[in-house]
Amino acid sequence: MKQRKALASICVHSRLTKADPMTEKERLLKALRGEVVDRRPVICPGGMMTMACREVMVKTGCRWPDVHRDAEKMATLSLAMHDETGMENLGIPFCMTVEAEALGGEVEDGDEVTEPGIVQYPLRSVSEWKSLKALYPHKDGRLPTILECTKILSKSATDIAVVGNLVGPLSLATSLIEATSLYRALKQTPEAVHEFLVFLTGNSIRYAEALIDSGADLISIADPSATGEILGPGNFEAFALPYLNEMTRHIHRLGRPVIVHICGNIHAIAGSIKGLDAECISFDAPVDIRLMRNTLPEKRLMGNVCTRLLLNGPPSAICGVSANILHSGIDILAPACGVSAKTPVKHIKAMSEAVKGEGA
Repeated sequence: MKQRKALASICVHSRLTKADPMTEKERLLKALRGEVVDRRPVICPGGMMTMACREVMVKTGCRWPDVHRDAEKMATLSLAMHDETGMENLGIPFCMTVEAEALGGEVEDGDEVTEPGIVQYPLRSVSEWKSLKALYPHKDGRLPTILECTKILSKSATDIAVVGNLVGPLSLATSLIEATSLYRALKQTPEAVHEFLVFLTGNSIRYAEALIDSGADLISIADPSATGEILGPGNFEAFALPYLNEMTRHIHRLGRPVIVHICGNIHAIAGSIKGLDAECISFDAPVDIRLMRNTLPEKRLMGNVCTRLLLNGPPSAICGVSANILHSGIDILAPACGVSAKTPVKHIKAMSEAVKGEGA
């Protein structure tokens, strides 16, 4: 009961402090569609690009690791992070292990500053993928908890966009089998890898459908294992692009926009990135936004404030870097990757405040 009252209090506060011409949800969705906005949004999607600070956990009493398996605590922490930091979305979960756990991976929940991680893979080789059972999002693992939290957030804060988070097929594969074994199989047994990725893509689409049914306003797909630094253009186009696009097209048919995040320096696959069907591409810190703006003129670009800088500060440097990224042509300001739970709230606020003085 105490938890429900705290959640209700935070929700009311989030609604009563709006002063901008557009709601945060309107601004973000319009920006993703390439429409005119009063200023650019500033967000942190969640999932792999997790956003939760120990400082806010202590303030709310909603602390890792308990939050990961409690929909109400998860919602309270997500709303509190929105209110405390100025980020303009609600994004859960606070890790990228929920799908892998539901598919048979063994997960350790971590502690107050360490997010959950895979400690035991269910597969030893790609050829064993047929031993995996299809996902049932309303029954398996923590997926029902994430769906319930999505419902709570979407009903409690109607003017803030709720981001549903998915793990990209290649990255999900590397949570089910050791990464070097998968990368080796790209060359040795490519047909088996494609079969594995088809299976994972279909399961991810079912989960996306459930997230949207639960109230997700958009979907963010994080695929760090699809980095061009490892794959190169050929393997990216063969093993990442078609599956990311299959997911994206299905989500589009359900009426939701898509953000795709690729880790690392993606300049080697910049030409291949053009083939992504997602409206918005999210970039890591090494990426030159000016170059990407010229390479991908038709895409919305998101990023790429260094998460190490967000952790260590100072706020003046964070504000300066954020201003430079905005000047470089970013459409949505965001951390370059997941935010450490040790990050001070004032550092994240420095990033959000850098964008909020903009005009249209």
